[in-house]
Amino acid sequence: MTPTARFVHSLVIGVMFLGWVSGVARAGIVLEATRLVYPADAREVTLRLSNSGPVALLAQSWIDEGDASQSPEDIKVPFLLAPAVSRVEPGDSAILRVSYSKEPLAKDRESLFWLNVLETPPRRKQDENVLQFAFRTRIKIFFRPENLVGNADLAGEKLKWELSHAAGSKVANIKVFNPTPYYVSFGRMEVDVSGRRFNLKPGMVGPFGYESFPWPASAPSQPAKASLEYEVIDDFGGRGLLKKSLL
Repeated sequence: MTPTARFVHSLVIGVMFLGWVSGVARAGIVLEATRLVYPADAREVTLRLSNSGPVALLAQSWIDEGDASQSPEDIKVPFLLAPAVSRVEPGDSAILRVSYSKEPLAKDRESLFWLNVLETPPRRKQDENVLQFAFRTRIKIFFRPENLVGNADLAGEKLKWELSHAAGSKVANIKVFNPTPYYVSFGRMEVDVSGRRFNLKPGMVGPFGYESFPWPASAPSQPAKASLEYEVIDDFGGRGLLKKSLL
């Protein structure tokens, strides 16, 4: 049975400006997932694109290794993606098929890639003097080898957090170490300092890797008590809330 893209409404995280139009521009192509998990033994995974707009749209799709500025024709990744360009009518949908081309990847941890979908209205003759917007949506692809140690759903609980101090014992960063073979993505992150809450910018920590989050500038730099509350995003795009004492 072919694995399908796990369903969660997507969020446009990048916009490419190609010109100016009157009124408010918005994306019409909606991806039915915020991430793809590719099991190593899968023949392919699929992702549905839906056109929620009033006009037909062209969707150009490609996969990259993390450089969002790289041109699609210059990218080499171990995946085949079809179709590269889709025309999606209003209220209709299209299916993207991603297949692994079997080039060697790490077997002891996940590998990360990014799926890009760029939408533009089809160019018509009467639109020759009309400038247009194009919207790009970019989501993560996690390639998951077989027989990895542990459980992806529990990876967020295994993280090790600590405070990193600068001169004068002032807190500089919140550091996290991920001892698991899975990527852990964060949603909302808040640090609680003696009952006051401060937001952190969400991010991600890779397998067996470290990541740092700057200590909030408005928070006390020498806290007597601090804890962290953070959301971990699972394979389905759902969010689980975890808490960790920092002091």
